[in-house]
Amino acid sequence: MRQRLSEAIGDYYSLTATGGSTSTLVDTALADYTESNDGIQGWVKMTSGAASGDLRRIKGSSGYTASSTTIAPTRNFSGTVANTHTYEWHPRVSPVDKDNAILRAIEELFPYLYLPIRDETLFVDDRLANSDFETFSGGAFTSWTSVGSPTLAAETSIVIHGSQAAKVTSGGGAVGQLTQAPTININEITNKQASFKCWVYATAADVVRVRLDWDGTNFKNSAYHSGSDQWELLGATATVPSSATQVKAICEVAAGGEVGYFDRSYLDIGAIYKYTIPTTLQRGPYYVRQQDSETHPEGPYYSIGKANIPTAGRILRLEGMDLLTRPSSDTATTEVDGERVNLIVEKAKEILYRMLSGRTASPESRDQFLRDSREAGINVLQMLRQPGLSMMPMSAENSNGTWHTEEDASGRYLVFDGIR
Repeated sequence: MRQRLSEAIGDYYSLTATGGSTSTLVDTALADYTESNDGIQGWVKMTSGAASGDLRRIKGSSGYTASSTTIAPTRNFSGTVANTHTYEWHPRVSPVDKDNAILRAIEELFPYLYLPIRDETLFVDDRLANSDFETFSGGAFTSWTSVGSPTLAAETSIVIHGSQAAKVTSGGGAVGQLTQAPTININEITNKQASFKCWVYATAADVVRVRLDWDGTNFKNSAYHSGSDQWELLGATATVPSSATQVKAICEVAAGGEVGYFDRSYLDIGAIYKYTIPTTLQRGPYYVRQQDSETHPEGPYYSIGKANIPTAGRILRLEGMDLLTRPSSDTATTEVDGERVNLIVEKAKEILYRMLSGRTASPESRDQFLRDSREAGINVLQMLRQPGLSMMPMSAENSNGTWHTEEDASGRYLVFDGIR
């Protein structure tokens, strides 16, 4: 998209070096653009070779030698520039400014252009964090503690829901576990029912299960996975004993190098009414739907009808709007094409010219930049009036008093209204 913006303002050349070093770039084709020393100004960005990705400004004085068609940057390249290495030449405006204008354009065009979001990360009454094992960093699953020194991996092929599952391989001499004990006032839940369920996958029988740990010595265990080479929903459900000091969820693989996969777990210890809305939903949710059956994670999903209440353990599907993806690299893309790309480019021109007007000391240049910015802004308004160019806003369902949203300085929340 930067190339489209650069071409729109006439500030882009895609070229190929014929030689160079860490401190020079040589391109015989530059002779076609100027015969003057320092006739090549602006910025170069390497797009291949040892210095690929380097952005360098051309020296204002002695930055270009016409007789040898040699560019000298203000800082050395990170690698040697050589024959056939490609680069971009931006004569007037830094690629950084262009990129920033594009990002701002995507933000300012919201919600005329938006990314429809369908989020399925919230589970009714779930007390666990990262219960779907989607967050894995530094060899560990966030919020989970490994016990018995198992080998952990994020599994992206054997998955029941979402984009990944937890792969746990036990060591030779100890069971391998992932455990989590949420902070709970134990006095409030004594003699109430607790239920820990998790989808489990294994290829060997009697080696993988889930457990509830009340105090380190007293447990409630699920049955073992059958080893049938498929996903099974295992669960451990029991009354919290009066002697309990914790409610710890355990995903366990037997010792001996056995392998188990875990996904889409939840720990239910009573109703939860308030849920933090995922930050991916900038607007909404406009629809809140509930998984019809816990044995079918992919659906169907239905609206929570009038006077109905959500069911513990079911996945919630929230639908709303987010910003389009803001490109973070030269090759990154966003979720539009055709005329909508042109709309973003035109908005970026408006922002870029406004930005440049504040940097110039020349009244004439400042006035010209402001005129160009206003012209681009008018073009944006005209484009938004074209049928089908701006996206149709999402309509909202009637919550029928089942749920509502709240907001404070810390975030936005989905609140269920029915007593459970």
